[in-house]
Amino acid sequence: MARPLIATIEYNHDCICSDVPERYPDTSIRYLAELGEQGRAISHFFNISGPEAPRFIKSLRMHPTAFDVRIVRRGRDSSEIITVTKNDASTKYALKSSGCAFLSNPVYSGGIEKAHLFAPSFDSLKSFLDSLKNSYNVKVASKHFLKEDERVRPDSLIKSGFMEFVSAADLLTKRQAEALRLAGTMNYYDIPKHTSLEKIGRQMGISEAAAGELLRKAERKLMPAIAKIIELQN
Repeated sequence: MARPLIATIEYNHDCICSDVPERYPDTSIRYLAELGEQGRAISHFFNISGPEAPRFIKSLRMHPTAFDVRIVRRGRDSSEIITVTKNDASTKYALKSSGCAFLSNPVYSGGIEKAHLFAPSFDSLKSFLDSLKNSYNVKVASKHFLKEDERVRPDSLIKSGFMEFVSAADLLTKRQAEALRLAGTMNYYDIPKHTSLEKIGRQMGISEAAAGELLRKAERKLMPAIAKIIELQN
C-alpha cells in the first residue's frame, strides 16, 4: 500500500525567484500566494524586502519569463508585488500532475528555493521531480514517510522544527551517525556518564580521540536544528 510522505525539496532554475535574487543578495523575495492562471500566464503574489528593492523590481520586469510586474504596496524597505509569468516557469503543473502539494511557502536563500512538500506516495514524489527535470535543478533534502497510526499533522511537523532536524541529520556521515548512535545506546550523555569515549572508540575500532572528533562533528551539525526546535516549543 502506498505510504504518504513529507519531503523537503531544494531547487533553482531560470525564474524570477532564483535568477534575479542572485544579483541582489541583500534583497529577499518571499512567495505569498498564487492568484490564478489565464491562458499561458500565471499570477503570483510576493513580498520583496531589502535596501535594493526598487532595482530588484526593475530587474524582475526585464526578466524573460515575466509578462508583467505590478506593485500592490510600496514601503520604504519592502513592497508587495504581483508577477505575471509563463505558466511553464512555475511548479504549478508539476504539483497538479503529480497530486503533490506544498505545505509551506517556498523560501529563497543563497540561490536556492526551499519548500516542504506533501506527496501521497513515493511514486507521486518521483512524478513531481520528473515533471521539473527539464527546467529545474531539484533535489530532495529529506523525506519522512507517515505511519498509518501517526497522528501528527504534516503542518505540525514543519512548525515543530522536525523537518529541519531531519535535514540536519541527513548531513551526518555514516561514521558520525554510528558514533552518535553508540553514544546514545551506551549512555554516554547520562549524568554521570555510564561509558567513555575510549569504549565507544573500541566498539568502532578507532582511537578515543577519533571517536571524540566524530561526536563533535555530529553534534555541530545537529545542534542548530535542536536549538530551532527548542525555540519553536517556547
